[in-house]
Amino acid sequence: MKASDLRKLIREVKKEMIKESGFSRVRQIMLGQVPSIDTVAILTAENPSAQPLGPAENNALMKDLKKSLQTMQVGYTDIGGSFGSPEKSVFIMNISRDDATMLGEKFGQEAVIWGQKMRQKADEPFFRFEYIEGYDTIQTRDVSMGGTDIQSKEDYYSEKEGRKFIIPFFDDEHESSFPSDGGRRVSFEPEEVPFEDEPQRLAENIKKRNKLLFKKSRTNKSKWHHRNVMREEIKKLQKIIS
Repeated sequence: MKASDLRKLIREVKKEMIKESGFSRVRQIMLGQVPSIDTVAILTAENPSAQPLGPAENNALMKDLKKSLQTMQVGYTDIGGSFGSPEKSVFIMNISRDDATMLGEKFGQEAVIWGQKMRQKADEPFFRFEYIEGYDTIQTRDVSMGGTDIQSKEDYYSEKEGRKFIIPFFDDEHESSFPSDGGRRVSFEPEEVPFEDEPQRLAENIKKRNKLLFKKSRTNKSKWHHRNVMREEIKKLQKIIS
């Protein structure tokens, strides 16, 4: 082998090792295997208020987000992904739930992901992840996935150095019973809904979200968000009614 070819091969191997180490580190954190990290968050500043922006505007917003994180003195690493369209995000370490949701509100995001290390036994830590809209937890997951079966996903995934991972929100045993338009029912007759705060709030939210799904100006990620949160609200309201 020529010396130039050997040097090229060494460079390529080093690149792959760096990529693998970046992904492996993120996965180790998410699996609760890094003792010094007890909370994480995944957050973007792109496309605030669900309105698509150009690369220059989104890049400027991401810079502002990173400045905020630096001021708060919390660590982060850049990640990518696709949520209806390519998206840049940050994977944040040791950030409080309040700070994560505050940043989501500040940068006009409909949802953030936050996780906290839990322990069933002293030697078996795991992360419990929350999908948070505003300040309300919509769903929790005690698992994240980054194996070979995830690498073929074409959308709704995060990635680090080209390796994909997901937290399977809105992917449960009930999902197949709901069609892609958001559920078996997206409206309820007034007389069906008990005149109490929670069912009335759920019914109103379902109506609002259903209207948002038909707004062409919103990002695909926003429609995915409202479609899935609406499913959860429909299930809660149907349980109350039944």
